[in-house]
Amino acid sequence: MNRFITSVLTIFCISLLLTGTALAGSDMAGHDMSKSDAKSSKIGELFHESMVDGYMLSYYLMDLREQKSEEAKDHGAHGEKEMDKPHHIMVYILDKNHEPVLKGKVGFLITNKDGEKQKAMGMYMSKGFGTTADMKEKGVYAITVKALVGNVKLMDKFDHEIK
Repeated sequence: MNRFITSVLTIFCISLLLTGTALAGSDMAGHDMSKSDAKSSKIGELFHESMVDGYMLSYYLMDLREQKSEEAKDHGAHGEKEMDKPHHIMVYILDKNHEPVLKGKVGFLITNKDGEKQKAMGMYMSKGFGTTADMKEKGVYAITVKALVGNVKLMDKFDHEIK
């Protein structure tokens, strides 16, 4: 299992370097995301933003099955075998001073339409916290995120539809 996780992370890093990522702007009043975005690229496509107790949480999603790099294929994760958790979710957190949160603990709870739950801890990477999930089935997923930033506990919950 550790070899699989290492392979997925290696493939992810290689595909990130090869494909590059687009900067995502924000239209939320009072937050000039362009200043912080200029320093780092975001992983995936923006699919949700929230304000929680003065903190801004930006969520990005990437379907790892769509990565077509030759290096990824060489590592075997995108070959004939279906990936168990092909979706990579990142949450980027800005504090009340609009600075990126670089230390903390982030947990994800993802519930599908049948009530089946996936729990995962986010790992710090690229100035955000990421995890992988299985959202292969079409439908609405309830995503709950709990972030511990210093002595502040942030809770966020939203629905996302996979079409």
